[in-house]
Amino acid sequence: MTITYEQIAQRAYEIWKKHGEPEGREQEHWLQAETELRKEQGRSQKGKKVSSKDPAMLKTPRGENL
Repeated sequence: MTITYEQIAQRAYEIWKKHGEPEGREQEHWLQAETELRKEQGRSQKGKKVSSKDPAMLKTPRGENL
């Protein structure tokens, strides 16, 4: 199963809230969210690979390309 843009955005938002809503750390939170979700997915789908070429994985919460 592919991790969706919405899943990453939601997790990045949760991380941002947890860290006190700091400004200027969007990319850091986005990448942390993506990493966490990939690890969780890896645990639940042993042996299946998540494609890093998914266009949704290459955008920031603001829709910008990485």
